[in-house]
Amino acid sequence: MVTSSLGPYELAPGSSWPPGPGGAVEGTAPDGGRVVLRRSSPALVAAASSSPHPHLLRPIDLLVDDEGDLVVASDEPGGERLDRWARRRGTLSAGEAVTVLLPVLSAVAHLARRGTALGGVGLEDVVLDDRGAPVLVGGRTAQPGTTPLVTAAEGAQSLVEAVARELSPRDRARLRGPEGTGTCLDELVERVHDLAPPVALPTVVPSTGVEGAAVAWRPPPGDPPRSGWTSVLPESALLDGVADWWEAVAAVSIVDRLQSVRPRFWVLAGLVAVSLVVGATVVPRSGGSEVSRSDSARPVATSPADALSGPAVSAPTPVTVVPVPERAPDDPVSTEEAAVRGDDAVAAAAVLLRARVGCLREPSTSCLAAVDQAGSPVASADSRMVADLASAGDLVLPTVVESEVQRLGETVLLACRTADDEPASVLVVRTEAGWRLREVLRR
Repeated sequence: MVTSSLGPYELAPGSSWPPGPGGAVEGTAPDGGRVVLRRSSPALVAAASSSPHPHLLRPIDLLVDDEGDLVVASDEPGGERLDRWARRRGTLSAGEAVTVLLPVLSAVAHLARRGTALGGVGLEDVVLDDRGAPVLVGGRTAQPGTTPLVTAAEGAQSLVEAVARELSPRDRARLRGPEGTGTCLDELVERVHDLAPPVALPTVVPSTGVEGAAVAWRPPPGDPPRSGWTSVLPESALLDGVADWWEAVAAVSIVDRLQSVRPRFWVLAGLVAVSLVVGATVVPRSGGSEVSRSDSARPVATSPADALSGPAVSAPTPVTVVPVPERAPDDPVSTEEAAVRGDDAVAAAAVLLRARVGCLREPSTSCLAAVDQAGSPVASADSRMVADLASAGDLVLPTVVESEVQRLGETVLLACRTADDEPASVLVVRTEAGWRLREVLRR
């Protein structure tokens, strides 16, 4: 029902209740003071009453109208809604946008820290009072159970987007920031701070009554004209989108984009670059062979004791031991390495047995690793000998391969003889790196 009064308050001449959507009505209190009546949410009114803020509405009374909506009476001076002011003002400057946004973002953060989150704030929820100060008077409160700071950031982002639409293309792109930027409240405030220095808003001066300040009206920015031929193509919407993207990119120079990057991101990028340079310089390049080339030539001893006695011991048939060293890409493949990596288990075993004798003569763990299969019985026995030279007498050191006894998959049992012509059995296994010794036994 339309009335000219609401509770104890008489509405201003020519005003009636309810107002239009999102509107407010001035009235007179019983003591003669001027108040502003508007609909609001209970959560916002409760938070504003318990914790005042200079840019938040100041409730002095609460009512319920005939339609059951909550009505708040506030004592702030009457002003103009931001959406109407922006239409009258035209294209905003970057400084004016900063003047509008920073106080309202501060009020949104003030509410969020006290448990009231606004999930959506529009231009119609902000009023410019007679002093030119923005005042947050409304907003869509978030559903219960949401995180206040996260939801408040989304509400603040909606206000930033609404103000950005009133700016020039260049300032709009700077205010929105790069795509994928988070919507944290602190980041929004920093982005607004970096936009431009604040500029006082042209508004109504209290001492002059209701006369408006002289402001040249400028139409709001509209869509740029498009070529007529694009409208007849099926892809016209896509072409328009590409054209809008290109204009937004071209409106901001590379220098401005670099200046808009916050200092902490430059510091982070510098630390990453320094880490990469230090890592590439300090970390050594892998490529050395586990098998020492100094062990590549060893004379064959006739017995385990002779194998450990020293370089003066001679063998009936000196052999060159090659424990499969790593080769350069341009070196030819040696005969011994080809045998170890080939399909002939007898030839591979002959090379491995001779290499094992050379590795045990001057014990070398890296040399044995290229001969014995890791974790095998022969590897365990050779490791014990390297740790305790007194156990060398228990080793079996065959040097001659007589024949292949049995083959099972990649495992081959061979009949061999030592340098003292004692019979022995050798089990070799084919691995990814080639043939390796698995077990050596006396027969």
